This record gives sequence, C-alpha cells and structure tokens, in this order.
Amino acid sequence: MRTTIGMTTAALAAFLFLTATSGDAALVHGSGASDVLFGLDDDDIDDPEIQPAGVAANQSLNNADLIHGLGGHDVMIGLLGSDTMLGGPGDDGSDLFDGGAGNFDALVFGTIDRASNIPTLSPATGKYRDTALPTANVTGQGGFCRIEQVADPVARGFDFLVRFFSRATGNLLVTVRTRNVEQVFCTSEAGGAITYADLTEVDPQLVEVSIDQVEDLNRTVGAIIR
Repeated sequence: MRTTIGMTTAALAAFLFLTATSGDAALVHGSGASDVLFGLDDDDIDDPEIQPAGVAANQSLNNADLIHGLGGHDVMIGLLGSDTMLGGPGDDGSDLFDGGAGNFDALVFGTIDRASNIPTLSPATGKYRDTALPTANVTGQGGFCRIEQVADPVARGFDFLVRFFSRATGNLLVTVRTRNVEQVFCTSEAGGAITYADLTEVDPQLVEVSIDQVEDLNRTVGAIIR
C-alpha cells in the first residue's frame, strides 16, 4: 500500500514526509525500505550559503524540497514550500504529486500534530513499526477541498487539480496537481467530518466517510488521521 500524505498547517497546504534517511539541502532520499520522509525546509534566505550577504534578490527555493522515496512503501510529508515528491517503486503514497505505479496512493489534507513546532510521531505496526507515523487532524481543520478533472491529461501531464479553500473566507489557498493518485482525503466543506474521493472513478466526487470507513479504504491513512 503506497500512501503519500499532504498536510495543511496554519491554513496552508504543506506536505509531510518523515524518516531517518539521508538528506541534503532541498533533497531528501529514502533508504529503499519503508520510510517516513519529511521535507527539510532548509533552502531559504536564512541560509548564508544559499543567500549571499548583501544580495537583495532571493536566491533560495523558499523551503521547496525534492523528496525521493526510492523503494519501499513510503509515507512522505513535504511541510512548507512547493515540494516535489517522487514515490519510486513500491506503494507510497505538491504542488505536483505523482504516485507512480501501484494502487492506493493517497493524498491527505490535514493539520499535523506538533510539539514545539516539530511534527510528532506515534507508534505504529507493520511496515512502520521502526519509524512510527505522524498524526493529523482532518475533521477539524479550517478548510475544505474540491476536485477538478483536467480536460487534457496527456498534454498537461497530470490528471486532477485538488484545490484547498479557507472555510472562513472562501479563498483558494493551494492547488495540488495529481497524477497516478487513487485516493484523496480532506475535510468536509461544513467542517467536522472527513471526505474521501476515489480518483479512479469516471467522475470522482468527495463524499463524507467515517473513521472506520477510512481504515477500510486505506489502513495507513486510518492510522494517521482523525
């Protein structure tokens, strides 16, 4: 089962991926096992190696990361910035999210649980028993999603636009382009509930689902969201 998790934090869609794997500035690589990978968010104007002193023009990637899962069934979380996620072989589930081959690639919008602004991990079983998993509030966040099918996926290079809106203002905050992604989980437009869409359907629609139904649809996602 491949699960890619896109999370919102402070009303901004950010993408969360965790691990004890290798990483350089703006680059995060999996180990080939089932990893939990986080974006580093360290390529910005506060890095003196990236942003020379006295230069006004922004030379940074504004916290954008490239996260490459390699093999294994990876959980990937980009956090801030316009991140690009490459799942690689296995079931993993940005801006642009390409799930790659395999089923049950999932994009999740939720508010990540944090301690001192660091995403928290909870013990998990199965593939993630060595890494643990993040947890996130999907039912209670301050926004909702809508899905638009792309008219010409071949020309565009992606299939759907998943748009995240502020409930308070109705303003569009983030648009995520998806390709080879099968599932989307988000908050209901009225709030207080989880919505789900099966992107393999001819005309996918977001519908309300319970936590028990989430666990049946995707066990990894069920262990992460509430």
